[in-house]
Amino acid sequence: MRKNNLVGILGLGIFGSTLAKELSLNGVDVIACDLDQKNVDRLEGYLAVGSVGDFTDLDYMRELGFGQCDAIVISTGTSLEASVLGVINAKELGIDTIICKVKNKTNSKVISALGVNILVQPEKEAGLNMAQRLIHNTIEDIINLDDVTSLVEFRAPEHWIGKPLTSLDLRKRYDINIIGIRKNRHEVLNTTFPAQYIIEKDDIYVAVANTEKFEQAEYLEYLK
Repeated sequence: MRKNNLVGILGLGIFGSTLAKELSLNGVDVIACDLDQKNVDRLEGYLAVGSVGDFTDLDYMRELGFGQCDAIVISTGTSLEASVLGVINAKELGIDTIICKVKNKTNSKVISALGVNILVQPEKEAGLNMAQRLIHNTIEDIINLDDVTSLVEFRAPEHWIGKPLTSLDLRKRYDINIIGIRKNRHEVLNTTFPAQYIIEKDDIYVAVANTEKFEQAEYLEYLK
């Protein structure tokens, strides 16, 4: 996937403003709009273009420059009608990559039918993430990459300590692929560890894993 150099954000609530800041801090230019002047003002310094206005107005979007964006994020999610018009306007402007926040399954079906690339339910995804972390108490973080695969960050189970990593045969036996190791959360991830790396207490591992296997049981407790 190519890097997006200019992203449009329609709506600057918690989700939209957080996204705008993170993109800006990582070198992506952001065009954004919101109906509330305060929401726009608090992002001063983060936005290439910030404006108070209604993204359901196609002429307004065109004049502000949304047609030049590599991707557009419709980040309100509260009004289905507004989201639908935002999608239609983004398509009218020729935007290929459209991401839309939705609040429930019904809204998701409607927006999906419009051919939106990515649907996001932040509250649901945060809840699923926290549930997985509570169920699997060795997990530090988990990100669902798709319906099958997750990126998991977890601490070494007690029964791993002192063993060479290769002796666990994690890929073949458990469909876990270790891609990095760190000694603590603030250390840079080591992705060039040797195959015979000896596992130490409190090691943190980053792995690509099968999501279903993590959901079926307290997976890490069975990695003998």
